[in-house]
Amino acid sequence: MKRKLKIFFFSFFLTGCSFSDLTDSFTNILQSDEILFLSAYENVKIVEQDSQLTGKNSHPVNISQERVEGALKLLLFRVGSITKSLFPGKKLDSISYNISKGLAKANKNQDIVFTMEDWYSNLPGTKFKDNRVVSARVFYNKDGLNVIFGSVLRKGFQSTTDPMLVSRNPDLKTNPYVPGSRLFSVKNPFTLSVPPNSGIMRPRVAKGRVDWIILTRKSLVARSNLSESDRKSARSSNIEVQGLKSEVQQLRQELQSLKGGPSQQYRYSAQPYPYPQPYQYQRPYPYRQPYPYQQPYAYPNPNSYQNQQYRQPNQPPTNNQLSLKSLESMRSRGLISEESYLRKLKELGY
Repeated sequence: MKRKLKIFFFSFFLTGCSFSDLTDSFTNILQSDEILFLSAYENVKIVEQDSQLTGKNSHPVNISQERVEGALKLLLFRVGSITKSLFPGKKLDSISYNISKGLAKANKNQDIVFTMEDWYSNLPGTKFKDNRVVSARVFYNKDGLNVIFGSVLRKGFQSTTDPMLVSRNPDLKTNPYVPGSRLFSVKNPFTLSVPPNSGIMRPRVAKGRVDWIILTRKSLVARSNLSESDRKSARSSNIEVQGLKSEVQQLRQELQSLKGGPSQQYRYSAQPYPYPQPYQYQRPYPYRQPYPYQQPYAYPNPNSYQNQQYRQPNQPPTNNQLSLKSLESMRSRGLISEESYLRKLKELGY
C-alpha cells in the first residue's frame, strides 16, 4: 500500500490534477487490483476475469519480455494504404515488460489490463502529432496469448496546462478507457493489420469480432523491427480465424469428391466388357495368314460378363455415407447455396 501511495502522489504532482481528480484517482487506486505500472492514467495491472466465457486461464505462465515484445511488434494499424506500428518503440519496452511480469504473477482467475498513450503523426484529420491511447485486456490459455482491445488509438489528453487545449481533453468520468472485454466489442476508428503467416489469429469464440486476437507460439518469438516489405505485405493481409483454414480446405475436398462422384462411377463402368484393345494398325501378315488373330475369337462367358459388369477396382464407400453430413456442414457455413444444397440432396436420393 505504501508503494501505491508513493506512485500515486508522484503522478499527481507531475500531471497537475485538480483536487476532484485527486480524490477520484485516490479512490480508484484503493479499490484497484495489483498495480504493476502507473503514470497518470497509463497503467498495467492485474484484475479479476470479466467473464468465464473462455474458462480459466493458464496462469501463472512464464513468457519472457523479449517474446512478448516480438509479438507486439507484429501489430500494425492501417491509415489508408499505409501501415504503422501500434506500439511505438519507447512504449513497447515498458508494456511488454509489465505484461510478462503480470502473466507470471496472475492466477487462473485473473487477467492483465493496460492503458498506454503516445504521440502519433500523420493521422487523418490532423497535420501535427496527436496524443492517442491504446488499451487492452491480456490473458493466456490453451489457444495462446489473448489480447482484447478496448481502445485502438482513441483520442488522449492534449494538455493539462494550456487552457485552449484542456477543453479538447476527453471526459474520462463519462467515457473511460475500457480495457477490452470478453462480453462486448468496442468499435474503433482504426483497423488492425499483421503480416501474413505471422502466427496471429482470431479466436473462434470471438465470432467475427475484430478487436480480439491471439498471439500464438509462432508469433511469440524475439525479433527485430519489421521491414518495409513486411509492412507492405500486411496492407492486404487479413487476420485469419484460428483453425478455420484447415476446416474450409477439408470441406472443399469433400465438396470436390461429391462433384466428382458420378463421373468417377461412370469412368469405372464405361468399359465393363472384357474385349481386347481397340484395333490398331499392324504390319502386313503373310498371305497364308489372312487373319490378324492367332486363334479364333472367344466370346465372353455370360456369367463372367454379369460378374464383371459391376466390378469396380478399389471402390470407395458410397458417397451417401459421407455426403449428407458434409452438405449440411457446408450449407451452415455458407460454402454452398440453398439451391445447390437441395439439388445435391435430390441427387443423393434424399
